[in-house]
Amino acid sequence: MRSIILVLALLLSAVHGYKVLFLVPFTGPSHWLMLKHFIRELTERGNEVTCITSFKFGDPIHNYTEVLIDPAYPIREKFPLSTIFETKSYSNDFNNLFLYWTMGLETSRFGLENTNVQTFLKRDDLQFDLVISEQFFQESWLMFAHKYNAPIVTISTYGYSDFMDRAMGILTPWSYVPHMLLDYEDNMNFFQRAYNVFLSTLDYTIREFYYLPKQNDIAREFFVDIERQRGPLPSVQSLEKSISVILVNSHPTLAKPRPSMVGLVDIAGAHIRPPKPLPDDLQKFMDEAKHGVIYFSLGAYLQSSQIPTEKRNALLNVFSRLKQRVVWKFETNNLENVPSNVMIRNWAPQNDILAHKNVVLFISHGGQFGTFESMYHGVPTLFMPFFGDQHRNALRAVRSGYAKKTMFVDITEETFAREISQMVDDKRYYNRAKEISTLFRDTLVNPMNESMFWMDYVVRHRGAVHLKSNAVNLSLVQYLLLDLLAAVAVSIAVLICAVKMCCCRKAKTSTGKQKKH
Repeated sequence: MRSIILVLALLLSAVHGYKVLFLVPFTGPSHWLMLKHFIRELTERGNEVTCITSFKFGDPIHNYTEVLIDPAYPIREKFPLSTIFETKSYSNDFNNLFLYWTMGLETSRFGLENTNVQTFLKRDDLQFDLVISEQFFQESWLMFAHKYNAPIVTISTYGYSDFMDRAMGILTPWSYVPHMLLDYEDNMNFFQRAYNVFLSTLDYTIREFYYLPKQNDIAREFFVDIERQRGPLPSVQSLEKSISVILVNSHPTLAKPRPSMVGLVDIAGAHIRPPKPLPDDLQKFMDEAKHGVIYFSLGAYLQSSQIPTEKRNALLNVFSRLKQRVVWKFETNNLENVPSNVMIRNWAPQNDILAHKNVVLFISHGGQFGTFESMYHGVPTLFMPFFGDQHRNALRAVRSGYAKKTMFVDITEETFAREISQMVDDKRYYNRAKEISTLFRDTLVNPMNESMFWMDYVVRHRGAVHLKSNAVNLSLVQYLLLDLLAAVAVSIAVLICAVKMCCCRKAKTSTGKQKKH
C-alpha cells in the first residue's frame, strides 16, 4: 500500500513537473554530495532536471540529464593537499579571501570553456522553467537565467555572506554581524568590530571593483551569441539582484541571528536523510564496540591518504592505545600496521555512521556538511580545521560547548591522545551534543520540504518579483539616507547664512541711522 501511495504521489506531481537547469560549476566533492540530494528530490517530485557538473550522479535516476565538465577543474593541482597539511597559511583571512576570488574566476572560465558546455550553450531548442545554481563564487553563470528567460534560485552551501544580503536588499550591519570568515559572535569588542569593518570593507571594495567586473567579462565572452541575437546583456551585478530566493546552508544553533529578508531561507540539514543500514562488516564492528566508536574523516576534498607519514604514524599510535574502536575514512588500501581496533574504509556513509548509537566522538576537518550532521545526531566533535569556513565552524562549535579544536600541524601523540581522552571521558561534551541535537531538529518545517516549496513557488509566480524589495536598486547613498542628510545639512547651512545676512543688513541699517542722528 505504501509503495502504491508513493507511485500515485509521483504521478500526480509529474503533471505539474517543471524543467529545471541545475548549475554546479564548482568542483568541490563535498558540495556535490549535498547538492545531489536536491537533484534527487526534484526528480522524485516529477521534475525534469538537466545538470551541468563535473560529477557523474552515480546512482540510476529518472528525469535527469548530465552535461559533464570533463575533464574537471584540477582543484587538487591548483591547491595541493601537501601545502594544506603542512602549513597554516590557509588560516589567514586575506589568503582565504583571495583563494575564493581566484577559485571563483578560474572555475567559472574553466567550466564555460568545456566542449560539452559549449555545445550545450549553442543549442536553441531548450527551455527551462527554473535555473538553480550553487551560490559559490561563479557569478558569471547567472547569465544562464538570462539565456532561458527563467527565474533563478541559488543554494549557498557554505552559509551567509554580505553580498547575499545586498542581493536581497539588506546592508549587513557590521557592528554585530561578523564577516563570513570570522568566528566572532554578535558581541564583538571594539578591536573586533574595527577588524570586522576593515575586512568587510576590503571584501566589498575588491568584489565590486575587481572581482565582479572580471566575472562580467567572462559572462560577456561566453554568452556573446545571446547578445548578438537579443541585444545587450545584463551585468552580473544586476543578475545578482534578480535572484528570487537564496537557500542558505545555515542554522541559528551555530550562527547567531542576523537581519533577514523574504527570500533568504535557512535550510541547514536539508541534505540529512533518515539513516540507512550500514554494510554488514561495518555494522558488526560498530555494534560490538563495548566502549564506543570514534569516527575520523577529513571530508571529500581533504584526503587522509595524503597525510604526511610522520603524522599518520602518530595518529595510528594513539588509536592503537584506545579502548574505543575507530572507523577511519582512508582513501587507499596500502595503509600498513593498522591496529585491530581500527577499521579503514575507502568510502564511508558518514550520515549513517554518525547516527549509530555507539558513536562517542567525531574527528573532523570542520566542513559545513559534516558539522551539521554531527549536530543533528548529537555527536561531540574534535575539529582539525584547515582553510575557508572550517576555522569559523570549529570555533563556533567550541563556544556551543560540544566540541574542541586542535591544529593539525601542531598535533603530537601526546596532545592528540589528551584531546581524545578529555572529550570521551568528560560527559559534558556528550550531554551538550545531545542538547544541540534537540535544538537543531526543532524546526517548523523539514528544510528539504521548505527548499522544494520555495523552488516551486518561484516557478508558479514567475520569479516572485513581488517578494523583491526595491532596496536592491538603491545606491549606498540613498540606502543610508545620506542624500537626505546632505540636503538637510545644506538647507540648514543656507538658512543660517540667510539669517546671518539678514542680521548683518539690520545691523548696517541700524548703524547708518545712528550716524545720521
